[in-house]
Parts: sequence; structure tokens; C-alpha cells
Amino acid sequence: MKVVEFVINENEDFGVYAISLVDSPAIEEEFMYFSKHKEQFATVDTDERVVMGAVMIPDMEIMRVDNKGEKYKCWFSKDTVKEIAQRYMQQSKHQSTTLDHARTVQGITTIETWIVSDSQKDKTQAFGLEYPVGTWVACMKIDNEDVWQNYIKEGVVKGFSVEGNFGEATVEMSEENSLEAIRQIIREAEFKTK
Repeated sequence: MKVVEFVINENEDFGVYAISLVDSPAIEEEFMYFSKHKEQFATVDTDERVVMGAVMIPDMEIMRVDNKGEKYKCWFSKDTVKEIAQRYMQQSKHQSTTLDHARTVQGITTIETWIVSDSQKDKTQAFGLEYPVGTWVACMKIDNEDVWQNYIKEGVVKGFSVEGNFGEATVEMSEENSLEAIRQIIREAEFKTK
């Protein structure tokens, strides 16, 4: 199976266009939402309407399917995740949000974003979340009533996914990945013969 490292594409159209609220994040990390956390957010008795979660986790292999229907794995290095997060803010994309990569929605703003520098002392620990060093975390304020009521509170969307343009560098598979790819081929062949 092909393994691809996504890298920074120096073309002017590089970067993250938006963060999408999705029901099945590729990084398999769901966000949590806050309602009345006075210690973290300055609100007395109204819903905060803030969601927090991992946007990108470095070195995590994510399964993808290319335009020919072939499965492959991709990943981002810590340095690439950091550069992407910085450019997202520098390019003022903090109000660019979509739902399940299908439609643009208004009234959602990234109000805080950071890179985890210490997984044991990161702010996410206060909320029972633990991410590896180099993870890009974001908090979004959801002022869009429809999104808050019908997507966040109903659990229709569960996490973040980036929309962007990245370069690719094909890398050699590790021995472990090669063995897993062989096991997967055998499992698929056994399944087809049953």
C-alpha cells in the first residue's frame, strides 16, 4: 500500500481553506463542547457554544482513497502541521467553516488555536483530552443557531477536518506497514472466497 506524506506546497494556493465540522473525523478524534465552564470562558449563565478538539495530529496515518479507487495512507509531520496552523491564522481563515465538506456556513469562528507542546501539561488536559506533542487544537465559537442546535447538540457532527491544498511526497513503507498491507490483502482474499 502506498504511503504519502503531505507536505507544504509552495504554490500560492497552498494552505487550509476551511475547517469542516464533520460526523466522522479522519483523525478519529471527536471534539467536546462546553456549555457553562465559567473557569475557562467568561460566561455566567448562558451556553458558551464553544467546541474544542484536535484539527490535525502529526505522524498519524490516515486511510484515503485516490481518484482511481486505490487505498493509500497519508500523514503530516509535526513541522508541516505547525506550518499549516500558522498559515491558517495568517491567511485569516478563522471564519471559514463548512459542514461535512459540503456547504459553507456562517456564524462560526475559530477563537483559539495552538500546537500542543507538552501532552501532559496542555490546556486540553483540563477537559479530559490528551493529544500528542505537535497536535493542532482549535476552539470554535458556534453562533449559528441551526448548526448549534441541529448539528452540535444533536451529535450529527463530532469533530474537525481540514480542507486544503497540500503537496505529496511518496515514502517507502515501513516493515510493519508492509506486513499489515500483506495481512490486509490476505484477509480480503479470504473474505472473497467465503
